[in-house]
This record gives sequence, C-alpha cells and structure tokens, in this order.
Amino acid sequence: WPRVFISSIGLRRHMAWKCRRWTFGNALPVAFVSWVMITIWSLYSWLHVTRMLQLWIPREERDAGKYQRGIVELWVSQTLTALILICFARAICTDPGSVPQTSGWQNSARFSRDKGMQPRVYEVKQNGDRRLCKWCNGFKPDRCHHCRTCKSCILRMDHHCPWIANCVGFFNHKYFFLLVFYALLTTHFMVWTMSETLFEVVFVDEMPAIQRFLLVFGMTLSAIMGFLLLFFFGFHVRLMFNAATTIEFCEKWRRHPTKAQAPHMPNYQRGFPEDIQSVLGPHFLLWLLPVSPPVGDGLSFALNREDPGILQPKLARRDPKWTYGFDDAATALEPERVFDARARATTTRDHAPEVTGERAAVA
Repeated sequence: WPRVFISSIGLRRHMAWKCRRWTFGNALPVAFVSWVMITIWSLYSWLHVTRMLQLWIPREERDAGKYQRGIVELWVSQTLTALILICFARAICTDPGSVPQTSGWQNSARFSRDKGMQPRVYEVKQNGDRRLCKWCNGFKPDRCHHCRTCKSCILRMDHHCPWIANCVGFFNHKYFFLLVFYALLTTHFMVWTMSETLFEVVFVDEMPAIQRFLLVFGMTLSAIMGFLLLFFFGFHVRLMFNAATTIEFCEKWRRHPTKAQAPHMPNYQRGFPEDIQSVLGPHFLLWLLPVSPPVGDGLSFALNREDPGILQPKLARRDPKWTYGFDDAATALEPERVFDARARATTTRDHAPEVTGERAAVA
C-alpha cells in the first residue's frame, strides 16, 4: 500500500531528472514561493479574518453581519489555500514524463534502418530522419524537447519552471495550470476582502502602527502577485485553447506574426472540448481538482482532422534566415526542424528550430 499511496499523490520514485535536483540554486526559488504563500496567508488570517470574527468580543456583542462574512471568508480562503498547496506539491513531485528506455526510442542501428519498426512521428528533421537528442542519444517523440537543467528529454515539454524546480510536461501540466489558477483566485479574493479591514483601520477604528503596516504590506504583496498572475494565466489559457506549449509558441508564433509567415508545424488542435481535456483531463467534473490528469502516454498526439498542418510546395523556401527569422545564420541552420511526415520525400519544407534548455527558459 505505500507504493500505491506514493503513486496516487504523484511522488514517483523515477523522475525525469538525470542530475542532482535539489541544489541551492534550484531550491531557492521554491523557498521564495513558499515564503510568499506563508506570508500572505499568515497576514490575512491574523489581521483580517480574526478581526472579522471579532474573537476578542463577547458573542452577544458581536456584529452579526460582520461575523457571518468572516465565517464565509474564512472557509473560502482556507479552501483556496489548501488547493494551492496540493497543486504546488503535485507540480513539484510529479514526474513530467521522459522518453522510455525501450528499443523503439533508443539509438539502435537496427531500428534506425528498419522504418517499419519505428514509432510513427510527425516531427522529424529536414532530411526525413527522426529527431535524435545528442545529449541523451535517443530518439524524441512528437512535442518532446531536451531540458538542459533536468538533463533529460521531457514529454510534451511546456517549459522548465524554476519556481517548482521541475519541468512542466505531459504528466504535471494540469497541476501547474491549476496552481496558477488558484493562486490567481486567492490573491484577488484576499485583496478585495482585506480592503474592508483597511478602510476600517484608516477611517473608523484604531490599529497599532506595526499591524497597519503589515496589513498594507500583505495587500500590496497580494496585489502584485495577482497582477502578474493575471497575465501569466491568460497566456496559458490561450495556449490551451490553441493546443500549444510555450516552446511551440516561441517556435511558431512569436517569431512569425502572420499565419502566412509561420512555419507549418503539425496542428494539434482538435476542437474546444478535446483541447481542454488534453490539459485538464477527460472528466468535466474533475477539471478544477488536482486529480485525473490527461489520458495518454505523452508519446503520440492526434492531429487536426481538417488541417493537420500540411505545407504546400508553393510555400517552400530555401533561405533559412527568411524561414526562421533569426538574425544569425548559425542559429538558423540548426538541424532539427519540423514538417509533415506524409510527404517528406517529395516536398522541400520550412521547419522551426528546436528551442530547448536555457533558450526556452529565457523565452
């Protein structure tokens, strides 16, 4: 039963990391996020909730309406905080997914020659060969990228997040998404509810100077985090609706503002319900709970039925700088590019270079 419990909460023994994970540099951002959560929660509970509950006043002398609001705000804030902590722990401890050490993905001469024994992939090199990781010395599935921080190839890699000391990949993407969502809700809820206490201490009641300072500090910290999370969450909602990851966004859209200039990568959009299920899981009632992750192995993905991402021959170009929009030719001539595998033998295609490691983190 211990193995079942560990697997159920996402604390798998095998992680994608192929190096020492918990160094001082990797633990520091996680510690900072933990400090921010503890500080906001402590100040909110001490300076706002206890004041709303009027714990120092006899029950018969309490303001009934204020007390009822305090009870509601207490339950809402503690529930949101609990969800944040669960999502935070699962995003950190859940393996994002790495390429299995099976014969189909190993750099074996036998499997490299026999095309029939290779798994089907849509993202390949310009010459039609499968994408090979020069660091792991293994083949990459579709949407897989190598993380130089984790020293491993991550399945459907979105980005490496230093705030959770982990990559955001196929198996923990939902927990990361919900972590941002509940952090956004919590910070906005605390700012709006704490404004009532701030108004009282400024215009109605007296409060010690140090408590007033801490109250303003807690509201300011919550407002800053809520403002930043609003744009960050909106960006990831857009990615979810477009069935794309952060790396794919950098490859396809950020460098090419118009659709005509964008490289024709495989189109993974399957419609509104399926795109949400690819992130939040198959069950509608469990979308907002840190359980029931997406179904699949992270090795293969279905394409759009009407527009799978086929590049017409008339759109082909030979100038790599025109195709990719890079300023230096050395970057533009990277070997790993993406195109539709069904016509690889007859068509010259434009492909986006792979963004991994430090470049993906900066993006």
